[in-house]
Amino acid sequence: MWLYDPTWPELVHPFASAIDIDLPKPPSRVHLMLKYKANWVEPDIGKGDKTFDVYPEESIADWHKRTGMWVE
Repeated sequence: MWLYDPTWPELVHPFASAIDIDLPKPPSRVHLMLKYKANWVEPDIGKGDKTFDVYPEESIADWHKRTGMWVE
């Protein structure tokens, strides 16, 4: 269970539901593809969270590196 994006062909993004270990709590969250959410969905957007109608220009790997959550 993974996601592929041709924008970053060297990366494979696992779905969070496929990860079976405890993960650290992120300092903020990124909400994306909000343009396509169902009209009954109310995103839980916290202070410091970023929101995007579609995909942001920053890759998931770059986000992890910028926030200090990257693991080699």
